[in-house]
Amino acid sequence: MNFNLETIEKFISNTFEIDCIDICLTQKTEKEPIIYSGPGTIYQDENSSLQLKLYSKLNDIQKTLSHQFKHHAPGKIIAYDNYFTLKAIDMSGKEWVADNISVSSNVSFPASGQVVKSMLREIETIEDGSTTEKNYLFIIVPGEHEIPCNEKEDLPNGGCRLNRSIFVANNINFEFKKLNNCLIITANSAPDYLIEDTYIKILEALSIITGTIIHPVVVENTQQDHAILKINSITNSYSNKKFPIPFKHSTPKCLQSFSSFFEKYTAAINSPFSDLFGFWHKVNRAWQANIENSSLSLGVAIEGIIKTYFRELGLPDKDITKQAEEAKQKLNDMDIGERIKRRLLSSIDDLLRNTSPKSALYQMVQDGLVSKKMAKAWSKLRNKSVHPTKLNEDTQAFQKYIDQIYACIALFFRLLFIIIKYDGNYIDYSENGWPEAQIHRSGKFIGVAGDA
Repeated sequence: MNFNLETIEKFISNTFEIDCIDICLTQKTEKEPIIYSGPGTIYQDENSSLQLKLYSKLNDIQKTLSHQFKHHAPGKIIAYDNYFTLKAIDMSGKEWVADNISVSSNVSFPASGQVVKSMLREIETIEDGSTTEKNYLFIIVPGEHEIPCNEKEDLPNGGCRLNRSIFVANNINFEFKKLNNCLIITANSAPDYLIEDTYIKILEALSIITGTIIHPVVVENTQQDHAILKINSITNSYSNKKFPIPFKHSTPKCLQSFSSFFEKYTAAINSPFSDLFGFWHKVNRAWQANIENSSLSLGVAIEGIIKTYFRELGLPDKDITKQAEEAKQKLNDMDIGERIKRRLLSSIDDLLRNTSPKSALYQMVQDGLVSKKMAKAWSKLRNKSVHPTKLNEDTQAFQKYIDQIYACIALFFRLLFIIIKYDGNYIDYSENGWPEAQIHRSGKFIGVAGDA
């Protein structure tokens, strides 16, 4: 597909459509599936959702109606045979596919045919191509997003505008370009670096940087001998309130932090949908309600990160392990009830086996990786978040609570930085005024940016 300005504008203005000479919807069952087939159109509605309109002959009305009015047990996952797969041939002969399509409530019945309507989450086409020396990526992200521009774009009227961010990260050549109400991401590299699912890690990194879940409307992924083009629905009902950002990224001087984060994230995260991004996503989703509701999710996410990525730091040391073994021996020799003995022995085993997030945090404090203020804030917030909210708290108490939450946000990002080995500027939400600070290559604090 030729992604010129006219085509991009169609996606951004929700006017893109594909006329198809043949569309086939097939029920996901091996035994006598229901099939709708005929010409139709795939198009964007005013809310950026992909819609399907198919004109099909009416074959077995009894079978179709029985599927439409099938009862679904409340609280149970809907079975696969209630969904359809799609294969569509557009006017140029290109084949598009989609999966898990529901048509249960959008079928009307004229005299001799039926109009099938349904929303599509994503459509995809795969094209074989000649072998290329590099892999390429093209992404359209709707909306206004700040980037640290360092290159200008020439305009048709002879002018120019500073709207491009160009850099190399993890052997991938990136260009981020700001257009009216959208961000265009292009990338290329040798095949070993920009592999098929790298684009997901790129979108994850951009989500963390911007504080919002990035939803691309178009992703074109060109590998050595084929190209995959995906067009996605974007729903406006999805809450996407901005979570605090890890560092500033709106001016040219922010390019080093911006590019460094992409470099470190894509190198450190082996595959997309990692636990690390999952913890950030959990906190981001809780943030959509309000700052109070997010405190529990934030405390749990930090605990999860520590147990997942810093397990060794929270395990008992040799001295406590030796004492625990001695205690177990003494308990076994004691003449006490068997039930209480088993519970005490089990508690000691849990102590030896399980990671203590608090111990791990304070070990990191000693190592200069996180501040004592962050560790104390997490301990207090984690304890407070499991108790009911006190609606009558005074302003001073509530401000203290807010400060603890932002100190934990700072801690969350510190742990993330340590995991991916990020070094650069960051916003320290644990300090008054949220100053910009720096991280040394060793991962330790070196103070406010410009002071060291």
